[in-house]
Formats: sequence, C-alpha cells, structure tokens
Amino acid sequence: MNSLVRALMFFYSVVISVVSVVLLYTLFDDSVLANLASNLGKIVKGPVSRYIFLGVLMLLFVTSIVSITNLITSGRLNRTRLRKNDIGTVDIGPDAIESIALNAAKSAQVGIKSARCHVAPAKNQALKATVSCELYSNVEIPAAMSKVQEKVKKDIERFTGIAVEQVIVRVTKVEQAQTRVESR
Repeated sequence: MNSLVRALMFFYSVVISVVSVVLLYTLFDDSVLANLASNLGKIVKGPVSRYIFLGVLMLLFVTSIVSITNLITSGRLNRTRLRKNDIGTVDIGPDAIESIALNAAKSAQVGIKSARCHVAPAKNQALKATVSCELYSNVEIPAAMSKVQEKVKKDIERFTGIAVEQVIVRVTKVEQAQTRVESR
C-alpha cells in the first residue's frame, strides 16, 4: 500500500472515529444533532466555505471508495497470473500456486504434520507466500523451517516462473510425536 493510500485511510479513520463519538454523545444529549445541523447550515451559507465544505465531503467520499477497493483487493491475489508464450497465454490461479507451496512444504520432509498456505501479491509482480505449519515435537524448528522456506520459494519459481519475494513460515502448533508399538 503506498503512502497516499495510507494517508487517506488514516484521515478517513479519524473522521469516522469523530463521527462515532458525536453520535454516541447524542445518546445522552438530544440537542447535539440540532446544534450540529444549525452550525453546518451557517458554514455552508458562505460562498468560499461552501467550496471548502464540498472539498471535504469529496475527500471523504474518495477516501471511502479507496478503502473499499483496497479492502476487496488486498490480502489475496485479485487475478490469475499470466504467462505469455508463442502459442498463447497460461493462467495460473492463486489456488494452484498455494497447492505448489503446500506440496513443497510437505515434501521438505522436516516433520510437518499439517500445513496451510496463503499467497498474496508483492512488489514488482512478485508473490509473498505464508505457510502455517503444525509440527511434530522432534523437529529442530529454525533449521527445518529455513529448509521449508527455501523449498517453497524454489518450487514456486521453478513451476510457475513467477518470482517469490518472501516466504513466511509460521509454526502454529507442536504436537507430540506418537510412537507405534507393533505386535507380533
């Protein structure tokens, strides 16, 4: 998210919080809305202040549109990744990339009991992969998860041709490794 969008989001959040406080205050004092409406009416009557008020309202409107758009498109790939060649195009969906990352994490053979993956867009047409793992207790976590990071990055780049900027591995749970007793 660039700095302009962050500034707009901050401004929008401040305005929404002030409006919320005023509306909460009206629960205790009914005259607040009447006083607010009469003061706004006085502000809008001046020719210069009318344009300032219009500018503030337009800024609020644009900020709300930007925040809605950002909310919809952030955190998830909003489109498939395209690879063009001589014959045509190849569309690689986010689910396919996540499956590649999961297969890579599990094939690293480092004691992963179960895993989940989420892929998000990063800068310069690259990807960011987040792998959440449940491990068995006999795993040396730093070394094993470093191996998972390298394997996930290498496999996504090799199978899709899309650069991977970052691989985040989260260990969510460590479970006791169960021993099996075989009977004869």
